[in-house]
Amino acid sequence: MSSESPDRDTQAVLERLVADRSASRIWEKDASLWPAESPGAEPAAEIMGWLDLPGQLNELIPKVTEVVWDLQDQGMTDLVVMGMGGSSMTPEVLRVVFGTQPGGMRLHVLDTVNPGTIVPVTESLPLQTTAFVVASKSGTTVEPLSLEKHFRKALEDAGVEDVASHFIAITDAGNPLAKRAQGGEFARWLETPNDVGGRFSAFTAFGMFPAGALGIDVLLLGSSAEAMADRCQADEIHNPGLTLGAILGSYANVGRDKVTLITSPGLERFGLWLEQLLAESTGKTGKGLVPSANEPLLKPDQYGDDRNFIYLRLDDADNSATDAHTEALKDAGHPLQTYSLGGLYELGGQFFLWEFATAVAGHIIRIFPFDQPDVNGAKEAARAILESGKLPSAEAETDLDTAVRRLIETPKPGDYVAIGAFMPESPEVDAAFARLRSRITRKTGMATTFGFGPRYLHSIGQLYKGGPDSIRFLGVVSHGSGDIEVPGETYTLGALTPAQAYGDFEVLRDRGRRIQTAALGKNSVAEIEDALTD
Repeated sequence: MSSESPDRDTQAVLERLVADRSASRIWEKDASLWPAESPGAEPAAEIMGWLDLPGQLNELIPKVTEVVWDLQDQGMTDLVVMGMGGSSMTPEVLRVVFGTQPGGMRLHVLDTVNPGTIVPVTESLPLQTTAFVVASKSGTTVEPLSLEKHFRKALEDAGVEDVASHFIAITDAGNPLAKRAQGGEFARWLETPNDVGGRFSAFTAFGMFPAGALGIDVLLLGSSAEAMADRCQADEIHNPGLTLGAILGSYANVGRDKVTLITSPGLERFGLWLEQLLAESTGKTGKGLVPSANEPLLKPDQYGDDRNFIYLRLDDADNSATDAHTEALKDAGHPLQTYSLGGLYELGGQFFLWEFATAVAGHIIRIFPFDQPDVNGAKEAARAILESGKLPSAEAETDLDTAVRRLIETPKPGDYVAIGAFMPESPEVDAAFARLRSRITRKTGMATTFGFGPRYLHSIGQLYKGGPDSIRFLGVVSHGSGDIEVPGETYTLGALTPAQAYGDFEVLRDRGRRIQTAALGKNSVAEIEDALTD
């Protein structure tokens, strides 16, 4: 676990948490620990079932194993998970970190509707032996439902006779998706608990069914989480969840709200999951933790004094670069906590640790961590754009270099730059944006965040709208990624993607956020590489 001791101020906060029985009260689901939830949100006592999930895995594992075996008996070799936010983050982390284990299926996670991504995936899949998961807590999420219609049509076109046998629903009981599953439109339905929010759902079927399909030892992953849950129960200073929560909350209260995650090689994708957990839980009422994951490593003096560094270290990885970097950060006086993992399966414990610590941090910074009051605004704006049939023209956007330069003028201490890119994801695009983030921080000292749309709308987007007014938002749209019809709908995926982009930009402007937008041409990577180069 953490190899550094909290500083004096954080230690004082931790001692108050212990004296107030904060750990026990969290396990008792005592809502008085936090301010009231937003109008229409579930109260804490009705949405904290995540605390009990590690101890319930013995009931869930046989169910997910049975479905995996059924699929393999059918000859299925590939599994496509279609979901957003909490329905897709854990599968994506496990897919990249563990990969396909012996006897497992190939896993594909789709949390985008960009035709530039969906077309090549569709063409590459062995459709006759591919199963599809529609993962949605509400049962009404537009992205996975649109993809479901697309892939049902693709299977029909490929000559598959029993299309329903290729589909599995993962959702709460009583919603439209569950009713369709019960009506025979899906081969199987895995029910998820209605008292667990999406970003806290790693140990529900949303996370554990894809884990089982990959061939991961779900019981071993769960044992790590259960051991961590046990350690987070005691009202004592050695409670790791209280300690991490105290570090996050106390540093945020003194201006170090940029939680900067450094990971060993191979663990980078964990940052996606952590971004949603921290940002969507704490980014509201003008407050929030700003998670900055997968930033390029910079010199210690190029970071501002608003940073709180966390190092997630896998013992048997090649840590030469990250060890040297974190040592330099400590020598320069930056706050740093290191969490050591003896093996990959200890990620189970990390999932639970961060969930518990987020609840603690919410108590310290005085926000309710279990709602997301600002998420629906972008959805409604996108829907209005689709219904109007009037998409903004790319001519309304400036070029990327100009947009970046306008955005970073007169940097202020504590500000950060958030980049939302609505375009196909690729290693080349990832690398180009990483270098742009590095140039921004080197020139201004501001922290950066980055996410592809629409993924970030269901993740860190809550922070952008409801969190502190320290955000400078750069919206990037790449046009010309093709189009895909959505059977039975009046919109196409090629229309849905920009509608989501411009809907989000509209909401950010309405909230008074500093925002610049840019449209990329055909050579998008070169345009990103050229931005802010002098």
